[in-house]
Amino acid sequence: MTLQSTGQITFSNIINEFGTPSNSNLGAFRVSENHGSLSNIPLDNNIPQTGEIKFSDFYGRRLNVVVDCHSGNTEARINARVDKYNTNEVSVVGGFRSQPSPPTGIKVIINVNKSFKSIKNQNQKVVALRTGTYESDCLLRVDVGSEGYIGGAGGDGGKGGAGGKGDGKSGTSGKSGNSGLGIDFESSDGTTVINNSGTISAGFGGGGGGGGAFQSDKTGGKNSKTTNRSASGGGGGGGAGFPAGSGGQGSTKGSNGKSGSGGTKTAGGNGGEGGNNDGEAKGGEGGEGGSHGEGANSGQSGSAVGENNKGSGGSAGGNGAAIRKKSGITISVVNSGSIKGSQSATGVS
Repeated sequence: MTLQSTGQITFSNIINEFGTPSNSNLGAFRVSENHGSLSNIPLDNNIPQTGEIKFSDFYGRRLNVVVDCHSGNTEARINARVDKYNTNEVSVVGGFRSQPSPPTGIKVIINVNKSFKSIKNQNQKVVALRTGTYESDCLLRVDVGSEGYIGGAGGDGGKGGAGGKGDGKSGTSGKSGNSGLGIDFESSDGTTVINNSGTISAGFGGGGGGGGAFQSDKTGGKNSKTTNRSASGGGGGGGAGFPAGSGGQGSTKGSNGKSGSGGTKTAGGNGGEGGNNDGEAKGGEGGEGGSHGEGANSGQSGSAVGENNKGSGGSAGGNGAAIRKKSGITISVVNSGSIKGSQSATGVS
């Protein structure tokens, strides 16, 4: 629990909060530690690291615990409370005691200095990394280091529409991307601070599939003859994300449409070209997948000479958000890194 802010404070009060140093020496609480991308961390703010140290320096101070989201390889769909704090993947600043369980009245610092990705799921509320919830009177801080990357998954491109006999089918819609960082808990001081020196990114939507087309010519007279032409739409491009969206398939009835290309971590894929049958029936081109600053495109409609047998292009998939928060939570973003996407979306899954 947080130490009192006024009145008498004793050495017993201090060690109840921070643990017992070697030789029960107050001077041992002058610490400077590095954890992940965090350097020169004191025991808590305003507790001296050198020089004179006195009991009054501990007024209002609390235990600091760093949650390890910086060690090891890339991870997917992590809850920092459930998957890290509860499995003892933490560092207690000072090292004079074990982590509190449950965490009540402490400062929780989630330090991110590696990559976190999402899973493909077009629920835009799904996030790559979420803070999880903590007990009452906890301060919560999220610190993303220069090597930190938190990215939502990109949406897949839509499938091209078929050039079926008698009509052209519409392309299917691109899938939505999902989100990067999710904030589940409001710090007890009223604002959860996110200090970003890395990258926090949304996953972006996939492009819509192109529409198919059908065209028919019929000659008159005794030996009448019908010539049918059909062409299929191209697939939509995959949206940028981590993982990126896959390109949609081009359809294969009549003149085949080409498949869209997959996105990358930072760029949307191109839509596939529509099929072309003698210039009389043309499938629509698939839409380009979305990326930061450039939303996904809908697929183009098919076209047919002299007839209205053409399918519409599928709609573009929506974007996730860089940062999402539960309703009612206040956040403050200090950003010297890169944030790609919305910082104000609500709802976390």
